[in-house]
Amino acid sequence: MSARERLADLLVVPLPPDDGAPWIDLVEGRPGSRGRVQDLWETGGGAGAYDRLLAAGDRFGGAVPGFAGGDLVRDFYDVARRLDLLEGDTVLDLACGPGTLTRHLADAVGPRGLVVGADLSPAMLTRAAKAVTAENAVLVRADAMSLPLRDAVVDAVSCSLCLHLVPDLDTALIEIARVLRPGGRLAAAVPGHAPGPFRFTTELLARGGQARLFRRGELADALVRHGFVRVSTPHDGLIQIVDAVAPGAPPPRG
Repeated sequence: MSARERLADLLVVPLPPDDGAPWIDLVEGRPGSRGRVQDLWETGGGAGAYDRLLAAGDRFGGAVPGFAGGDLVRDFYDVARRLDLLEGDTVLDLACGPGTLTRHLADAVGPRGLVVGADLSPAMLTRAAKAVTAENAVLVRADAMSLPLRDAVVDAVSCSLCLHLVPDLDTALIEIARVLRPGGRLAAAVPGHAPGPFRFTTELLARGGQARLFRRGELADALVRHGFVRVSTPHDGLIQIVDAVAPGAPPPRG
């Protein structure tokens, strides 16, 4: 069974006819602007710049020493380890962008697994289609505010650099929790405010880009409020990395 056919079993919307396109559009209509940063990612130039930035980190991040942020870079890209993926898992890569992390996830779950790379930007998905060639991966245009997936159908969600662009954080977290199976894992990354006197600079950047920057512990607190457990924040600086387990998880072994 192809990745496209396996995707059909997960959807709450009809799967469009296969027109040979490299990704599947599951967004009804065209949502309005989500801010200047998201508008930039909708362009070919913006998607290309983001692709080159992520590719550089993926390629050279392992050489960055720990004191210079190397641990953060490695944790950002090593989502498969953070999600504790098993062969055969079904994973949603939400805001997959140019597919940099999608490729790693597809490798981790093996041929019996499935990775659904989802993004709102056609320009990002077009670039992802060139990077993600694994037969166990499928790319879709989808909105984090209204995911086209049935309840409790994925084992894990990777959500890197997405939640600062959604119109309503609570709605996005409700959607993530809804599609995760009980005890499913979430690996998230969001931009944060600079500390102390430098916060004024990041405030200006956030306003200019019409994007949200997170206070220390803000995302972790929101996840707890939505019932997530085992919430951890290994990095809480300019890039915050927050991992959690969906409601309904059994107690830890031992």
